[in-house]
Amino acid sequence: MSQETIYQGIPASPGISYSRVYRYQKSDIIIDDGELHEREISLELEEFDKAIERSLKELKKIFEISKERIGNDDSMIFDAQIEILNDQYFINKIRERIQIEKRTAGYIFHDEIQTLGKIFFNSTDEYFRQRFSDIEDVKNRVIRNMKSDKLVSKVEENSIIVAHELTPADTILFSRRKVQGYVTDVGGTTSHAAIISRALRVPAVTGIKNFSFQIKTGEFIILDGFEGLVITNPTGETLERYEQKLSEVKNYENTLLKFIDLPSETLDGKTVSLTVNIEFDEEIDFVTKYGHCDIGLYRTEHLFLEAGDFPSEKYQYDEYSHIANVVYPKTVTIRTYDIGGDKLLPGSQREANPFLGWRGIRLCLDKEIVFREQLRAILMASTLRNIRIMFPMISSLLEFRRAKEILDEVKRELDENEISYDTEIKVGIMVEVPSVYFIASELAKEVDFFSIGTNDLIQYLIAVDRGNEKVADLFDSFHPAVIRFIKKIIDIAHENKIPVSLCGEMASDPKATVLLTGLGIDEMSVVPYEYPEIKSLIRNTNFNSAEKLAEEILNCNNAVSIRQKLTYQYESTRIDKSKNNIGLTGESTQINIS
Repeated sequence: MSQETIYQGIPASPGISYSRVYRYQKSDIIIDDGELHEREISLELEEFDKAIERSLKELKKIFEISKERIGNDDSMIFDAQIEILNDQYFINKIRERIQIEKRTAGYIFHDEIQTLGKIFFNSTDEYFRQRFSDIEDVKNRVIRNMKSDKLVSKVEENSIIVAHELTPADTILFSRRKVQGYVTDVGGTTSHAAIISRALRVPAVTGIKNFSFQIKTGEFIILDGFEGLVITNPTGETLERYEQKLSEVKNYENTLLKFIDLPSETLDGKTVSLTVNIEFDEEIDFVTKYGHCDIGLYRTEHLFLEAGDFPSEKYQYDEYSHIANVVYPKTVTIRTYDIGGDKLLPGSQREANPFLGWRGIRLCLDKEIVFREQLRAILMASTLRNIRIMFPMISSLLEFRRAKEILDEVKRELDENEISYDTEIKVGIMVEVPSVYFIASELAKEVDFFSIGTNDLIQYLIAVDRGNEKVADLFDSFHPAVIRFIKKIIDIAHENKIPVSLCGEMASDPKATVLLTGLGIDEMSVVPYEYPEIKSLIRNTNFNSAEKLAEEILNCNNAVSIRQKLTYQYESTRIDKSKNNIGLTGESTQINIS
């Protein structure tokens, strides 16, 4: 029997799981040329139709984006691709061949598109010869769309996914198979895939170099998302120890539930609002299960990540209305699309520096039609007067003013059509770009609130890629510059009599709770599963003591000292010690390759 081996990675999403592995590989397109049984034909046709429909949606969206950015003439290549997939003679011929020849849709489609491609390639007309690459693009797009659903359907429920890398879309797709965990070779704690894992309460470990090349589908592993450990070939003793640890964690979580409905205030009566970050329906269930609480950040990117396309105005209106009704009379802060970075627009080209490129409010201002649709949907859903709007990635006063100008124009359109909305709706910004530090006073005079987004702020402030495991140790919420930045923004907000919240992953770190309280933050918006513990820490904290701790931390000049002080404070403030590290002893090999 192989020896138990412990791999040390980066803890990306807390929790413990043990299950069989599904090894996920993104590979070049491979055509399945197998034969079909009679009973499989109808399902194959259905999958083919879905792939064509999805490909058409993607191409139409790319066509619209392309027209906006490069003009009608240069965008016609995408229109030509759309025409191919809209050719019913061509599509029906493929469907007929699938039924007659009983071969896979991928094989038949590939064969037909290759025949079409040869006609273009051998044409005497230069224009048609140049269209050969368009044929290849269509082929690859449709076959990839056929493979994506099949790939996910192969994953057995309750598997642990092991991959070189996972995109946010991958994470969402696999979540539908009730996976028990994620392990990746690359990535960091604040990549969007890691954030989604935490949102869905799926344990995850990242940054175990080449682990996906050493493991096979079907192998049994233990995943410790608290400590960033993955254990292969675990002994019975180790498994028993982790079963006990899992039981302790569940007991601890149950103990914290008594704080759910209690006021979020310190021992000496200082109120610190506690809200939640929401992206998925599973998280919305938390709001109704554990009592109503405000939603400090509602991310809207999942609406297009799940569909591979921007949703319609009607679809958005239904979503926003639903969540406003669920939390009423509490409030929900809806962040407009924060697309870009690791959340790629369908069909868009990967940028050399995506986190510094076409993303957030920049993309929305460029794609004004999409932006207006979203703002209109939000406004129409605001009739209960419990919605706030927040713009991401603001780096200048002019950006905010232009976004606000578009919002005001949409309001006037609704007025003209006598459509109701909250005329006093609050509008704020994410503070996540360092330039805001120097113009915060001017911005504070024009916005209704600030919300500090530490995930992007830290990577911009310290110049460290939040998704790169090679520099993961440099991505530190407790860097002195980060803490002093936060304090400065809080002070400016209060000088201008506007509230300020913190909605990044730092807010969900229990070790940061007392510090943020002492810095004077008005609100912390946290991932739902951390809500009970963060509230317990606030209620077990004396505000005057927290202020003194914050002053001490502001005078520290390095993150190591700060982390030591905050860890000590956390251990003395929390109500239970059951989350301590699990001790692994006995015959095992420790591998640290993060």
